[in-house]
Amino acid sequence: MWEWFDRFVILFAVWFLLLFLKKTKAKKGDFDLFLFVVAFGAYVVFHRLEMAELPLEYLEIFFYAGFLYTVLMFDIKALSQSDKTKEKLKSLQKEHDELKDRSELLRRRFITMLDLFDEGVMFRTEDNRMFGTEKMLSVTGIEEHEFSYEDFLGHLHPDDRRAYDEAVSKCSKKKPEYQTHYRVKKHGVYEWVKENGVRMDYEKRTMYIAIVRGLDVRRYPKTDVDLLNRLSIDQALLEALQKYNRSREPYTLVLFELSNIPRINENYGRDIGDLMMGKFLNKLVYHFLKDSEAIFRLSGIRFAMVIRDHRKYEMLKRALEQGGELVNFSMTFGEVKESVYPYFGIQYIDYFDEPVDEILGRGQKALNIALDDNTPENYFIIK
Repeated sequence: MWEWFDRFVILFAVWFLLLFLKKTKAKKGDFDLFLFVVAFGAYVVFHRLEMAELPLEYLEIFFYAGFLYTVLMFDIKALSQSDKTKEKLKSLQKEHDELKDRSELLRRRFITMLDLFDEGVMFRTEDNRMFGTEKMLSVTGIEEHEFSYEDFLGHLHPDDRRAYDEAVSKCSKKKPEYQTHYRVKKHGVYEWVKENGVRMDYEKRTMYIAIVRGLDVRRYPKTDVDLLNRLSIDQALLEALQKYNRSREPYTLVLFELSNIPRINENYGRDIGDLMMGKFLNKLVYHFLKDSEAIFRLSGIRFAMVIRDHRKYEMLKRALEQGGELVNFSMTFGEVKESVYPYFGIQYIDYFDEPVDEILGRGQKALNIALDDNTPENYFIIK
């Protein structure tokens, strides 16, 4: 039969093992540890070292009371739950790594897709960090894909920085879109750029995404000014009038002149003048014509268009009577704010047997009357 101290040593070892499991697995057992230390100290001091007379029965009762408390408070489920927690953590880590890989793959695919666009794409995050695609860099002359908003403004013409910042700052949740023009320094010279952007709000964060395209009228095929390069000359207008007369269907011939374009060219350069003319012509095509084949350029600032839909002519007439953009068409390019002042000579054609040069000559006279200072309106209609 074992001696008492041998039995105590074995039980202390078992107790210690229970405490170890409880502390490492269940993260509990401070009071159990306290009882163990007191019991073990009492055993060593009072029994093993015999430093005091203490009946063994008292020591045994104290020891078993502490041991029994640990056993009763030992939660087997906590051990298994701890293992399950580790398994869950490993599973979550695996899912996180897989999600991270998918997100990175999606990001790379998205960036690659953006490079397929004809226009440059630019992003701005809530901390004013910006990212531009390869085509955006080629349009603006910026060298790095990632840059700050301050660096971007510094790349703009000094006269256009405030206007650009105001255009973007005016965006709101109700009106998130913006459009602006500005000059960027590219290869040592400033070139005009058009930017269409939108504000995005998500979880109290504000971001911007924009399409950036160059406005070099000599080589940019999709600018509004491209319409100027494709307009037919006056000989084509005469041939078109002959075709319309042969069809015996009434039409309206509208001659118009953008009178202040020479002054705009002189003050700001021909690029700005061409851009404003292109914008105005596109507006006319959009509202009153089916396509740009029915609009003709007679001289630098004088044009003609043929309206075959009588409802469109009535719309044009009402627009001229009410004023608005057909009287004062305004545009903003950076700090440049200008208006185009058009004048119209209009005649309705329902007689098809007279020479087309006479029709055109009568239209020129109507336009000259509209240009006369004594004419109160900016248009004259031949009755």
